[in-house]
Amino acid sequence: MIQKFSVFWWLKRFQMTEKGFKKVSKGTILQREGDKSSAAYHVLKGCLKSYVIDASGKEHIIQFAPEDWFITDMDSFTNGTPSLLFIEAIEDSEIHMEYDPAAFNFELFERNELVNIATKLRNSIIAANKRLINLLSASAETRYHDFVKTYPTLVQRLPLKLIASYIGITPEYLSEIRRKIARKG
Repeated sequence: MIQKFSVFWWLKRFQMTEKGFKKVSKGTILQREGDKSSAAYHVLKGCLKSYVIDASGKEHIIQFAPEDWFITDMDSFTNGTPSLLFIEAIEDSEIHMEYDPAAFNFELFERNELVNIATKLRNSIIAANKRLINLLSASAETRYHDFVKTYPTLVQRLPLKLIASYIGITPEYLSEIRRKIARKG
């Protein structure tokens, strides 16, 4: 019989164990493409990013993880497959690393908690689909507005180069977009 745990147990376990707390410096690579992911990261302070590097050496940012966000290559972490992502600190950060994929084993949750988790997962999938559709079809200005809505605390914290990479444009073009928005003010 599978023992059921509450989501509060999981959060407490995830956030309160001293094992796994770590301070990382800006530029620290926590996970490399091709390695098996050994941890999921909960950002307590600072910011991490996940990204891929294409055949020409260009970096493509997949996700930012500011305070209170989680980041990992979930397939690699839970299934032991080689990671497709790099994960790197883009600010000096304090993180908590979860080493046990069972912490994400939804079979351990009660039904009502699963409904809540399923709703969050559904919303996450919807957001990921919107991001993909935006990258493929939306204007750069729309993608920038979506970035601002998704990551409002990062607009002033991140260099334009990182924001531009995330939305798939050059830093110079992002500067033009920001000037245009400021003029509309």
